[in-house]
Amino acid sequence: MVDPIIFDNIDNMFTSLSDDEKNSEAIAYDSRTFLQDAIKRFKKNKLAVAGLIFIIFIIALAIIVPIVSPYSYEEQNLQARNLLPSAEHLFGTDKLGRDIFVRIMYGARISLSIGFSAAIINLFIGIVYGGIAGYFGGRIDVLMMRAVDIIYSVPTLLYTILILMVFGNSPISMLIAICATSWIGMARQVRTQIMSLKEQEFALAAKVIGASKRRIIFRHLIMNALGPIIVTLTMMVPSAIFTESFLSFVGIGISEPQSSWGLLANASRELIHTHPIQVIWPLTIMSLTILSLNFVGDGLGESLEPRK
Repeated sequence: MVDPIIFDNIDNMFTSLSDDEKNSEAIAYDSRTFLQDAIKRFKKNKLAVAGLIFIIFIIALAIIVPIVSPYSYEEQNLQARNLLPSAEHLFGTDKLGRDIFVRIMYGARISLSIGFSAAIINLFIGIVYGGIAGYFGGRIDVLMMRAVDIIYSVPTLLYTILILMVFGNSPISMLIAICATSWIGMARQVRTQIMSLKEQEFALAAKVIGASKRRIIFRHLIMNALGPIIVTLTMMVPSAIFTESFLSFVGIGISEPQSSWGLLANASRELIHTHPIQVIWPLTIMSLTILSLNFVGDGLGESLEPRK
């Protein structure tokens, strides 16, 4: 029989820990999804955040200013031609007395709408075309890529001029002209990503359990290649804006009395020696917008890149 005194001595040798002491060595960490982690890393990129804020600011002005302004983008006042910036006209007036600030903000509607719409259309076409070519490979891939090479071999400007001649100088025809060949880059990017992912374990496992080819392509492969695809998408927006502005500047894009950044620069180029500020305004806004979009694209590329 064990002496009870021994148990008393053992109990005195040990003391119970409090709850705080028990958890003092616990490893504390935040559980975050991939999207939450990407947003957190994006916020650390100051240039990308500044670019996003500027884009949102321009979009807000493009929506609000033409609505609340007492001036219309097409309203002419020949008594107030070529005025310098003032409280009444923030950016001054053009050669027909129209308020430049309102026309720039109205032009932002067209330029940004074409830019973002073209990027979304190219995203859809590129994902479908590149996904099919990359997943099936073989003869299908060869035929689809040779078709892409044939389309790419014809100068883009030729497509654009023909489309604008047939459909006229409108935002819709401009969008069609830009999207005619610009989806090729997205398709090639998607094809490359799909070909590198389709032999990995998660794709083979989905195939083994009986998942359909469409589900494997769009549910598994595309979702895992979403990072590079989104980065390519953000780079397409400034490219489409620049293309629209260039075509409008050379006179085959948006036509009067509508307004776009390229058209505004073209309309004021004859006054570059007498009123150079009229050329500076649209070019500055367009340059800052494209620069901001590039910053956002770089930030997304860094934040969506898997951790090493």
